Amino acid sequence: MSNNILADDILNIHSVQSFATLEGEGIRFAVFLQGCPYRCVYCHNPDTWYGEGQGTNLSIDDIVTKMSHYKGFYKNGGGLTVTGGEPLLQASKIIELFRRVREDLGLTNTIDTSCAVMPDCIEDLLALTDLVIIDLKFHNNADYNKYAKGTLDKTIAMLDVTLKMGVNVWIRTVVVPDINDTNADMDKYVEIVNRYPHISKYELLAYHTMGEFKYAELNIKYPLAGVEQLSLSKLKSLQKYVYERINLK
Repeated sequence: MSNNILADDILNIHSVQSFATLEGEGIRFAVFLQGCPYRCVYCHNPDTWYGEGQGTNLSIDDIVTKMSHYKGFYKNGGGLTVTGGEPLLQASKIIELFRRVREDLGLTNTIDTSCAVMPDCIEDLLALTDLVIIDLKFHNNADYNKYAKGTLDKTIAMLDVTLKMGVNVWIRTVVVPDINDTNADMDKYVEIVNRYPHISKYELLAYHTMGEFKYAELNIKYPLAGVEQLSLSKLKSLQKYVYERINLK
């Protein structure tokens, strides 16, 4: 087997958190996978961009065993969240992991995705998924390309397939000063979210600079150098504006 190809039961991991509270419902075991094709200007984890050859490797058995040690903490809706990087780059392996978590541990499965890829096995994966957290970065293709080297079309495609499969969805948007921080921007986001009756939560997140030091360590130019963090008061104002206009299930 090539050194660059991992076995079917091995995932390329950036890190894990045994007691994550921001990665879905309840207390969760969060697995951050390595690799992402997007290059978001506000990304605070550039160390997750590159895939095999970076990070560490864990088998599905390793992950399930680690989770079993803390199973009592994950009751009442908790469980596994697979995030990244972009977890759907390793979708076929996540299917078996999710099956084990559901059948062996009786816990829930969550995917946190930027929708950068649409794997052929997406429906098989969603059949084992309880919640999909989608990062709706921008409300048009031009800004997606400019600020993330991506496309809104892929996010819309993911929303369409999650609707078809009947999977619960949360949406999150990072708000960056002078890029997507106006009421007019929020109207565009709300317009997209309101098309989908299966979305149960829409959360705005404030741009922050806590990951800026990683760019220096990796010798990568920080794209938003000099841009101040979004204030808490501005975030609250925009979130209130959104809540007054959004239709959630």
